[in-house]
Amino acid sequence: MKMLPSKVSAIVLFVLFLAIHSYAQVGWWKFDDPANLTAAVPGYGSSLVLTGTQTAIAGPSATNGAVTVPKGSYLTMTHGISPNGGGTKVNRYSLLVDFRIAASAWHNFFQVDEAPNTSDGDFFIKPTGEMGTSGAGYSTFRTQLNVWYRLVITVENGVANKTYIDGQPIKDWNAYDIDTRYALNPTLLLFADDDGDDGDIDVAEVAIWDYPLSAAEVAAFGAVSGTIPVEMTSFSAVQLDGKVVLKWETATEKNNVGFTVERKSDNQEWRNVGFVKGVGTSTEKNSYSFMDNTASSGKYSYRLRQSDFDGTFTYSQQVEISLAPTEFKLFNNYPNPFNPSTIISYDLPKDDFISLKIYNITGEMVAELVNEYQAAGKYSKSFNADANGKQLSSGIYFAVLKNSERIQRIKMMLVK
Repeated sequence: MKMLPSKVSAIVLFVLFLAIHSYAQVGWWKFDDPANLTAAVPGYGSSLVLTGTQTAIAGPSATNGAVTVPKGSYLTMTHGISPNGGGTKVNRYSLLVDFRIAASAWHNFFQVDEAPNTSDGDFFIKPTGEMGTSGAGYSTFRTQLNVWYRLVITVENGVANKTYIDGQPIKDWNAYDIDTRYALNPTLLLFADDDGDDGDIDVAEVAIWDYPLSAAEVAAFGAVSGTIPVEMTSFSAVQLDGKVVLKWETATEKNNVGFTVERKSDNQEWRNVGFVKGVGTSTEKNSYSFMDNTASSGKYSYRLRQSDFDGTFTYSQQVEISLAPTEFKLFNNYPNPFNPSTIISYDLPKDDFISLKIYNITGEMVAELVNEYQAAGKYSKSFNADANGKQLSSGIYFAVLKNSERIQRIKMMLVK
């Protein structure tokens, strides 16, 4: 009998090994059929079982549907994977989830315990956006609100566990022992919550494999619908010479037209205050900045509306800043004339001892509204001509604001 060369023999043995030990995608759910939202893609497992409610919504694209799984509801997957990895449970697998969140809260992706609500989950998004668990640690990557992501988790207990977002690695951690945490029982709970604090989550696709995908395989899947979103890694606001300076950075961009800067105060809705052009498509880090010189003193929130060339857009997380006044100023009261009350506002550029008093036309003090040390900031005080048993008559009154260096006054008219 003629023997095969040793190299050829090794290849033949490897092919035979693959024929005996085939690794594959064993489950796939796309949530595209409104008549059966939990159905599996034909040939890829059995239907999911819904506990609670879910709502069909528009997905990442016109042909890619999704569902919202609200707080308190979850899906049960019977994955059909035989015990592997040297234990009595499933110790080697990969899980893919296309998801989006709309609010900052805890969000759980899966729970390996078969009994719901008996233990906490096994992979989270923190309210601040990082992903992971307290035991394994959390990523430095942070999810943004209202952005679709493709999460892939590969598990090989006893060897290594890895996490990817949109094809890129975000977290590796030392694997737990075989048949311990992350090892699967015959069923897997998706989005289950043991203590009622996990938020709603939008889901467009779920898939599971009976082996840990390689980094190259995960990269080939890319992002949701094959697109790479703009990945923002930082966003901050600081005050500079009475103006607000916003700074942010991106790690990757694709088809990015740019960023509309939006501002909101306590008494105003969101409004556009500027636009910064994006770089289009890039896999390099890019830094941006914007100076808002239209804001007066007060507390503001800022966010960025990132727009793509196809018209789609997403919002960044919000940042807040309190803009300190740049000058000592007493504003005209409102309303004026007034009856019986009015609001008096003033700005303090630095900490100081402040007095605010009301005088009548003859110079007699009729009210003392402030007489104390105050921190820099914006203040408003109410003056009521009928308060404290006083019944001031119609006429001209003066509000006098004094700090350690200056005095300002305004004229007010009481009309009864």
